[in-house]
Amino acid sequence: MAKKPSKATSTRALTGPRVLHKQIPAYNHLYDENIPAFPAQNGWYNEGLANAIAYETYFDLSGYELDDLTFTPTGGTVQTGGRYVAENMPDVDIEVLDIVSTERLSLTDVEADLLLGNVPGMSLSKEDWTQIIFGQYQVMTTNTNYSSLDIMTPIGGGSFGSMEPSAAAKLWVYRIVRINGTKVPTSELRIPAARMVLPGVVSKEDELPYMMRLKRSFELSTNQ
Repeated sequence: MAKKPSKATSTRALTGPRVLHKQIPAYNHLYDENIPAFPAQNGWYNEGLANAIAYETYFDLSGYELDDLTFTPTGGTVQTGGRYVAENMPDVDIEVLDIVSTERLSLTDVEADLLLGNVPGMSLSKEDWTQIIFGQYQVMTTNTNYSSLDIMTPIGGGSFGSMEPSAAAKLWVYRIVRINGTKVPTSELRIPAARMVLPGVVSKEDELPYMMRLKRSFELSTNQ
């Protein structure tokens, strides 16, 4: 019978640089005035909201958690390839949020934040800044240079993540889109496929900092 690897051996095998990445499928659907909303599709959901859709997935870090390891992000980016299109919505702009969070987020809460000019992790939200590992915001509107195509281009944006180290078993990944303006039955929204990329380093912390990190994480999650 093969000898079971020791915890120390498995820890050494897991530490070092890592690149976490998750695919997010494209969205392409007509507005359904009977709901009224952009319908669920391809894993995208709307929580019954008329003006927002989202996609949720996660990075599984449970193997690191079992070895009491910490993931420290060193950067983050969102890769996209394709067009943002809002057909038959001439007065519409869209807000696009890409988020990595230690806690699951409610689309309803995020939309309420956006209506206040807020995003998760800012002062008016339920989440603490340290719980939002990565955050990117863009606002887009129809490009008037293309008279025959309702292609959207960015007109503003920013970042709002903490890049805080995490010992969580999961890091939740979100792409959230809010559609502001008039929609009709022929309105069509197209969001291109994307990939969330989060490079970082897996390491073994000293016991005290690690335990304090777990304690802080637990306190924040139970205070929401």
